[in-house]
Amino acid sequence: MYDHLIKNFPQFDLGIPDQFRVDLWLQDFNIDATNGTVPALSILWIMCDHTGGPPTVHAEQADNDLAVGRIIDYISHTPVWPTSAIFIEEDDAQNGVDHIDGHRSPGYIVSPYAVQNGPTQNYYYTQVNMTRTIEQILGLTPMNQFDLVASPMRTAFVNNPPANNFKPWTHVPNQVPLNQGVGEKEINIKGNDRLKVMRAAWLKKKEEIFAGKLTKPDSEDPDTVNHLNWYEATGFKRPYPGESAVRPPSDFNDAAPKGDSDGDD
Repeated sequence: MYDHLIKNFPQFDLGIPDQFRVDLWLQDFNIDATNGTVPALSILWIMCDHTGGPPTVHAEQADNDLAVGRIIDYISHTPVWPTSAIFIEEDDAQNGVDHIDGHRSPGYIVSPYAVQNGPTQNYYYTQVNMTRTIEQILGLTPMNQFDLVASPMRTAFVNNPPANNFKPWTHVPNQVPLNQGVGEKEINIKGNDRLKVMRAAWLKKKEEIFAGKLTKPDSEDPDTVNHLNWYEATGFKRPYPGESAVRPPSDFNDAAPKGDSDGDD
């Protein structure tokens, strides 16, 4: 397995921007695309949507989104695009609920053969269904009983896509500076000392909870990180959903409960 890895590709480290990871991947991809040796399956990990690095929550998410856009852009401008399918998934659904359920996770398929501009499909698909679909496309046998019984995502594809689907795609530039918040110690919040104090306290808390953990995925208390993300994204002005007030960081733990998993994607 190690022989098939890009040796200099940085693993989980929230101190390294996803743009750097895409730049490294692109060096190898361009060589393969030029030589006609693009692998049938490539797996690329970009993780700065974990929102624990130096920039603000907005900047880290923008970094991750831009990385996804650039990857699709580059692939779509090569000869392999007409036979490509790009699967994008999160590692899990975290611990927060939306207006429907608490177990939903984003998943995307980008391909000339993917259904586009169609009606909403109310099919239940999981990450295992996505894995089974990749296996089906590549003619691979299932790895275990779970993907063996999972159905391929047939409803997500069409047999005869229109010619327009094969056109290359150009990514949208980021609208949020990717270095937003880096080195920033103060913010001009006119006439509101309470907000300044709350923001300073939470930024100090962020340094504490991520200290020594930027290379250790999901090692922080998810409830703390969820509140930090919400407050930073809303200017420390809006209560966390379901709560009546913005809470101080002293209300929260510094470490993840034993056996806990993600909470900071």
